[in-house]
Amino acid sequence: MYYIGLDIGTSALKTTLMDTRRSIVYENSYGYTILQPQEGWREIDPDVWMQAVMKGLHDIFARCNPQEVSVIGVTGQMHTTVFLDKNGEAVRNAIMWTDLRTAGLVEELRTECTQREETRHIAEILSPGSPAVNTLWIKEHEPQSFARIHKIMTPYAYIVYKLTGQYSMDYCEASTSSLYDIATKKWSVYMLDRLGIEESCLGPLYASCDVVGTLQQTLCEQLKVNHDIRVIAGTGDNPANAVAMGILNRKEPVISLGTSGVVIMPKRDMDFEGKGKNVLFNADHTQFVNIVQGTVRSAGGTHKWWVENIVKTDDMAVDQQLISSDRFGKNSVLFFPHITGDKLMYHDLCVRGAFVGLSFETRREDMTQAVFEGVSYAIREVLESMKLAQWPSRIQINGGGTRSPVWMQIMANILHTELKVVTESATPGYGAALLAALADGVSEKEACIGQGKVYAAKKVLTDAYDRQYKKYKRMYSALKNIMQE
Repeated sequence: MYYIGLDIGTSALKTTLMDTRRSIVYENSYGYTILQPQEGWREIDPDVWMQAVMKGLHDIFARCNPQEVSVIGVTGQMHTTVFLDKNGEAVRNAIMWTDLRTAGLVEELRTECTQREETRHIAEILSPGSPAVNTLWIKEHEPQSFARIHKIMTPYAYIVYKLTGQYSMDYCEASTSSLYDIATKKWSVYMLDRLGIEESCLGPLYASCDVVGTLQQTLCEQLKVNHDIRVIAGTGDNPANAVAMGILNRKEPVISLGTSGVVIMPKRDMDFEGKGKNVLFNADHTQFVNIVQGTVRSAGGTHKWWVENIVKTDDMAVDQQLISSDRFGKNSVLFFPHITGDKLMYHDLCVRGAFVGLSFETRREDMTQAVFEGVSYAIREVLESMKLAQWPSRIQINGGGTRSPVWMQIMANILHTELKVVTESATPGYGAALLAALADGVSEKEACIGQGKVYAAKKVLTDAYDRQYKKYKRMYSALKNIMQE
């Protein structure tokens, strides 16, 4: 049998075909364009995702026996918000998680929630681009659209609906919506009243491996499939990534170093003391896993900006061969990497990136090294904010940034830990396929992911980077007044 994972990413759909041995048979991706109707706004017609899904499924079914496909798992970007009317059609374009139009509303709503005991933890996770704030913006700025809203959902729940005709919402989607009280595991009455919506606007809650329905007949005909293919509720991309890397049972942290840098730490209990966001994950109703998640908005994206916009090349390895290990911990240039603002550590979307310490002696490779170091400092700051019981001796890491040995060695030294690179097979789409297999009764076992190089921290360099890190931690207070003028 085969299992399909669909990952509704920010800029592309990624498809994964997996067999019963948990080996990846085929992968592909299909890009789409994000609309920017005004500065800071990010939108997309949700039907664009479904068009990409159909292309992806046609491609997959052409490469295997469609009759052997058993279950489809869906994952995707979190926060991006889809609004449907009573006919299941989009009321307007979906508002992306990267959209910044709601920054003012966030502060207003955060102040209100902080003043109430039962919503203080919701105040901590409110951010621009999240479902609660996006809905409030539509209520205040597009009342005619708001009046038509029948269902509110995220991209992967929308795809589940289009595939099956059934509404759904998993616990990950609920817990990150700012509409759900994760302490009581119930919808927040205050937030629903504040937004003026009914609980029925939110799909029924499912565990991630629950079967929501089967592929609709019209789609089966288009895909030339003559048997029932089940579709599960799925989960968000970060929990799916954790599933793919096999860390949920081991309770080890993981870093996903893509466009953003996401630190994920599975914990048994809720954590309201640290700065990380609590994300609920429930595979099959047997046990909730709390995934504490912290994000550096610009990580690999910062390096991409530096290489493509400033150095002006598409060679991501440029300058890296010039960064010798004897320069580690000695760079006089510091880089503040928050070029798109920060939601977690500073709650400041106005702050921007900066180089500090430039001189006539500064070389381009020093600045490239500073970019690597700045992102690594930001990730360390996120890890420290999670208030871990003990500092991890090993962290698994995946994503495009792991292709740089220089960056990985720098990060290992800055984090005081061993970094274990997981090859690119460990993706959210693969995690969705694993959940699909679990729903089909395939016994749970280690995922078939490849292991790459291990980077060990070196004591002499960790001490040097500690001194630099202290300087880095003073950068925000020095820069914020300039940025906010």
